[in-house]
Amino acid sequence: MSSSHTLSKSVFGTDALKVNKLFDVSGWVAIVTGGGTGLGLITASALASNGAKVYITGRRLEPLQEAAKTAAPEGSPGSIIPVQADMGTKEGILKLKETIEKEEKWVNVLINNHGVSLPSAKINEAEQTAEGLSKKMFEDESFENWSNGHRINTASYYFTTFAFLPLLDAAQKVGKFPEPGNVLNLSSVSGICKTSQRGQFSYNSNKAATISLSHQLATEFARRGLGIRVNVVAPGYFPSGMSYVDEKHFKPSEEFKRDYGTPLGRVGNAQDYAQCIFGLISNQYVTGAELVIDGGWLLVQAF
Repeated sequence: MSSSHTLSKSVFGTDALKVNKLFDVSGWVAIVTGGGTGLGLITASALASNGAKVYITGRRLEPLQEAAKTAAPEGSPGSIIPVQADMGTKEGILKLKETIEKEEKWVNVLINNHGVSLPSAKINEAEQTAEGLSKKMFEDESFENWSNGHRINTASYYFTTFAFLPLLDAAQKVGKFPEPGNVLNLSSVSGICKTSQRGQFSYNSNKAATISLSHQLATEFARRGLGIRVNVVAPGYFPSGMSYVDEKHFKPSEEFKRDYGTPLGRVGNAQDYAQCIFGLISNQYVTGAELVIDGGWLLVQAF
């Protein structure tokens, strides 16, 4: 009997290939940092809607509480629990860890989603000469903004991941799940494209660093046989606190295709993103992956 036949026969007559089994997160404990708005809230809602217990973090408690009520109303299969936390400091990360440890013995997935987009010098507004570019791009930028962007968008992912490593490890050892917990980091197509997108050098650089960090974490955990997977997602245009998109662009149009350089002609929606997230966090054979979800935007940028 061929190995391919053995592979297929192992699932015949079972429900193993049904969608609800392929992407099953029921009974999971999840952490979504920055989970009170935008893509983080979509992620939290999708997880809770499918039976997960989800902790969302943010710097202000009241908006988190309102978000939790909206995204996981009474009667939902899972739950969303708001936790106030500052992910930009070691103290804030350790405080979050202590809070989770009081309630949970393990974590199935850590989704590092928090982030910030700080003001940047507008390169197209400069006089397009060596002197003009030098003056504008030097004077209108600051080391403080560069440092803060990297601290929140990249360095904090490093510290959060290592802080929660024992709880992720415990998902298999204590929780008896098939695998340890896994990590999903949020980057952006801005971290992959070859332009500064009109001058956001700092943001694009720290999003690129997040992709590199994710690859390094996945590799080092694999080398040590931890079984803790690390993947990274790079979204394109999605409505969020960082990028406003008119509701008319929720449906495909030639206008959006032209103005936003997106071949599939529309902005990403909640279903698009949730499908992407579930594929990465539930597939036990994927680690070190970088998944772009951008409607083809990067393809156009290549020309």
